[in-house]
Amino acid sequence: MVLLALLLIPLAAGSLLLAMRPAAATARGLALTSTLFTLAITLWLWYAWDGVAVTALSHDWVPAWGMRLVLGYNGIGLLMLVLTAVLFPFVIGTGYKQPVGDAALVNALLLYCQAALFGVFMAQNAILFYIFFELSLIPIFFLLLRWGGMHKRAITIRFFLYTLMGGLALLFSIAYATLQTPAPHSADFSALAALQLPLATQQWLFWTMFLAFAIKMPIFPFHSWQPETYTMAPTQGTMVLSAIMGKMGIYGIVVFLYPIVPLGTAYWQDFVIAISLFGALYAAVIAFRQENFKRLVAYSSMSHLGLMAAALFTWNAYGIGGGLYQTFAHGVLMVCLFYIVGLMELRVGSNNFADMGGLKTRMPRFALLFMLIVGNAISMPLTQSFPGEWLMFNGLWQLNHWMALAGVVLIILGAIYMLFAFQRVMLGPDREVAFGDADGEEHFMLVPLVAIIFLVGVFPNLVLKLVDAPVQLLLNSIPPLP
Repeated sequence: MVLLALLLIPLAAGSLLLAMRPAAATARGLALTSTLFTLAITLWLWYAWDGVAVTALSHDWVPAWGMRLVLGYNGIGLLMLVLTAVLFPFVIGTGYKQPVGDAALVNALLLYCQAALFGVFMAQNAILFYIFFELSLIPIFFLLLRWGGMHKRAITIRFFLYTLMGGLALLFSIAYATLQTPAPHSADFSALAALQLPLATQQWLFWTMFLAFAIKMPIFPFHSWQPETYTMAPTQGTMVLSAIMGKMGIYGIVVFLYPIVPLGTAYWQDFVIAISLFGALYAAVIAFRQENFKRLVAYSSMSHLGLMAAALFTWNAYGIGGGLYQTFAHGVLMVCLFYIVGLMELRVGSNNFADMGGLKTRMPRFALLFMLIVGNAISMPLTQSFPGEWLMFNGLWQLNHWMALAGVVLIILGAIYMLFAFQRVMLGPDREVAFGDADGEEHFMLVPLVAIIFLVGVFPNLVLKLVDAPVQLLLNSIPPLP
């Protein structure tokens, strides 16, 4: 019943907003209250977690298709639920500063998206997973189409077509795998994980599954939709896309590829790591060359996710655990950075570095908060990104020293372009500006995020305890590779 509440609370709140169409302040307050309720539920689930997988709801839906309504979670799923619940209040809170019209509709779309994301991370049936996976796309599609920036129609349609293509490939692979289960066929993850498909089958089935997740993250060469979409999207939409929706790809890799096509995953392991690292390096170099703050953060996100994808395919506990840990750190980081981008755009009227600079003296509190967030972005010790980077580096080192070297280069490039961004925004000759330092509302957003950065950085086991046991169980359950 608790898990069902995670679906129903945002659905009910979103529907209430659409039905009542209250004033902007009321709409944002109701949406924020809804996300705080779901946050309280997930924090309680986190506190009560005893290391045992939970199945809270199991009901036959369409047995002839192998479809059942099965909701549950293990430690990895719980991490994704916590990530979604922690970040959505900040996504909603960002709307208080953003000049978008029809707050009731905006917040309803965001709440519908949150409900679908909760469904993705709780679904224990592959078809149910696919339904929520695709449903999460619909609210974001309308959010981008109505409140996006320049060329929003063309960019939104391209984003939709990319994700639709990946979704259809995933649906095909789910249907095929389900039909290989003993009659009556089942699409439950437990039934699919019990399959022992031939190597030749797993080699091509791997790509029909992986395509959807590679597009969703995204990683090279399935990334071309991302920079333009992130730049065009309203701040709240960009936060959801980068901080949470991209994690559906990471979660899908762990839920689908390792259990269902382990031989195919092993066969393509080196190739996927190579393109992930190449894409991450490419994005890091492109980020340094950007003259637009928001595009720099977009390429930064792509670079981080490329490294995380590479770590997930190392086939060892360090790499997989580090990649999963980093999903939380990356999510918090992206909300921080895009919030700062949005604030600078409101003040300066532009995202271009040429219109910024020399603001540190006029905005000392804002500069301090920004610097602390940059410290997290470059994985300084005691920040939450440091343990994840260290674990991913160790996972790559165990597999291949040259791959680990590429990871080190990525960390160095990340430090260069993030410090470059801070310099272009905050440093330089003092400027006479008409706007002031960070206000109370902005402190209310940024200070808790910075607190999370250091809390998880000092106590990384808060997150690692969720993923350690499931990762070991996952690795132990995989049959010996040829």
